[in-house]
Amino acid sequence: MGVPNNIQNGDVPDAVPLMANFNYLGDGKGVRQGTFNELTVFAASTPGTPFLCWATDLKQLLFYCGDGSMGNAGFILVAGG
Repeated sequence: MGVPNNIQNGDVPDAVPLMANFNYLGDGKGVRQGTFNELTVFAASTPGTPFLCWATDLKQLLFYCGDGSMGNAGFILVAGG
């Protein structure tokens, strides 16, 4: 599922759809964050669901692809140190 309210450039939305989008992203459905261990625990709870994430301890932007045989147990490095 994508962001719940499709707001286009130039739109002036009222607070309801705007807050729904912020809540969606802030609830970890946009870019999830946590330590790498916390992210692997979350991935194990939803193994087939891909997501972007920020590993706070590694300072890395990762993509969890939902396939444990890819990358590092399903995590693919996008950017970071």
